[in-house]
Amino acid sequence: MRRPNAERAGRTLRVRLADDSGISMTLVAIALTTMMGMSALVIDLGNGWRTRRAIIPATDAAALAAAQDYVNGNDGCAAIAGSYLSNNETAATLDSCTPHSYSSDRGRVTVAASHNVQTWFAPVLGLGDYTVTSTSTATWGPPVAATGLRPIGLCLNGSAVLQDAIASATASTITISYSKDQPDACGGANIPGNWGTVDFDGGANSNSDTKDWVTNGYPNPVNFDNHTVTTCVGDPHCYEGDTGAIAGINAELNALKNSGAFFTLPVFNFAENPGGNAMFHLAGVVRVQLIDFKVNGAEANRFFTFYIEPGLTTGVCCGGGGGAGGVKVIALCGVDPNQFAACDP
Repeated sequence: MRRPNAERAGRTLRVRLADDSGISMTLVAIALTTMMGMSALVIDLGNGWRTRRAIIPATDAAALAAAQDYVNGNDGCAAIAGSYLSNNETAATLDSCTPHSYSSDRGRVTVAASHNVQTWFAPVLGLGDYTVTSTSTATWGPPVAATGLRPIGLCLNGSAVLQDAIASATASTITISYSKDQPDACGGANIPGNWGTVDFDGGANSNSDTKDWVTNGYPNPVNFDNHTVTTCVGDPHCYEGDTGAIAGINAELNALKNSGAFFTLPVFNFAENPGGNAMFHLAGVVRVQLIDFKVNGAEANRFFTFYIEPGLTTGVCCGGGGGAGGVKVIALCGVDPNQFAACDP
């Protein structure tokens, strides 16, 4: 026969166990509800994160397209910013497109857009749909360095038309004869001629390089500067080169001519031979279309005919414009509203 105290202790233990079980079930229910709520928020927030990831390249594309349109003399905000945004993210809304010009040949444009994010689980917690935004700013202006340069350097002193194109960014057709005997050729008596092939990287396979660069352009940035230096010794804007007949690239030049494409050429204002190969000091760039040429044979018959037209090229933005010949580049410079430190000149 149990003692009364033992029976009471047993009953008390069973009641406490039942109470603990109820508390545990309540805690489990609260925990599950919390975990489900958190999971729901993670899903809805993840959807918003993916949506913003999609809208960012859309505003980037819209800003770059608008900047390019401003380079071409059009109103990029009115013409194409909205279409580039919707083409890259159909559900995005263009909130604003704001241009700002520093001068006639440089400026920036900012595109801001938003996208509504629909939620599925957040309303259970009293939350609803929300909006994500993206802002992109693109700048345009003269390059500090150009990429995609073809390796045909033009002597600035070889043509008054070329000098005018560099100085005033005018569109014109220019024929530059080789004129080895021209007294004001950029290299003087030691390095005669009004043009030459430029070896941008000083590599050993210069003929192979020249063919590739005529076809595709030199991929790395090439610096130029029209400052008044008189020697290539210690100057970073001088590049190895060679004047004379340009052998073995007629096929590449013909392909470039037949394509009708515009491309960018370096312009040098003097050449010298400090020891070894000739060195060209690059003082500017011009955007051209190849019309006709003859680069070998009798010296008197050699020539290049180009159509020069200011416009967009590829390169590093942005410089002071000296020697750019109306050539401009565009670049993304800002991703946050009113953060233009990298965009302002």
